[in-house]
Amino acid sequence: MKKLLASLMALSMVFAVTGCSESSDSSSESKAEAKTTTTTTAAPAVESKADTTTTTAAPEESAADTTTSADDTTSTGDEAKGTYENNVYTSDLYTFKIDSKKWAMQESAGVDVMFTYADAGDDAELESASINVISMSNDLLNGLTASDYADQIKQTYNSMDGYTVTNDKEDKFAGKDAYIVDVTGEIGSQKVLLNQIITSDNGNLVVITYGASENAYSKLSDEFKTVLDSFELK
Repeated sequence: MKKLLASLMALSMVFAVTGCSESSDSSSESKAEAKTTTTTTAAPAVESKADTTTTTAAPEESAADTTTSADDTTSTGDEAKGTYENNVYTSDLYTFKIDSKKWAMQESAGVDVMFTYADAGDDAELESASINVISMSNDLLNGLTASDYADQIKQTYNSMDGYTVTNDKEDKFAGKDAYIVDVTGEIGSQKVLLNQIITSDNGNLVVITYGASENAYSKLSDEFKTVLDSFELK
């Protein structure tokens, strides 16, 4: 369940950025394609309304299958833009606090960084909780706005069987204008809740995705809020 949910969250990012890349020039398309390539076991082949290319899940791989030590001070891989040290993750565009005793940093292609909940104890459902962040520079976006990206996210989920956009609004996040997209869906017999915050600063786009199974989500609402409240955009 943990890997399936984390993979789905990363998959939604891939679909959205695939749609975004169509509005860029050929150079930007190459960069976007390199940034968003990922493999996942989260869902069957799904066709995005904004892009007629169908993405098929790889049979034996997960988008989040390698746990990085909580004390690791290096980036999570080629996709990551930042470092994680003393419970603070820092990139060129943002910084946020996340407790290494409760959250484990994962390697995941297609996102800057991903954390999964590691303080589950005897409650296995809590392991379904994930937080990931993806960012794109103004040069890569080629004029694409946070609003455009939010629209693509909604189209992506609406094209996926069993998933429903339950909330779609404009709000503030870390002092910036933001778009909030909330989604419900099912993985196996479990209902899952996913939330995405899409914001931009000086033309650079930052997207935060977090969620868990329905039961775990209610138990971890304070944990999610603590992480989100710590975000600062540079």
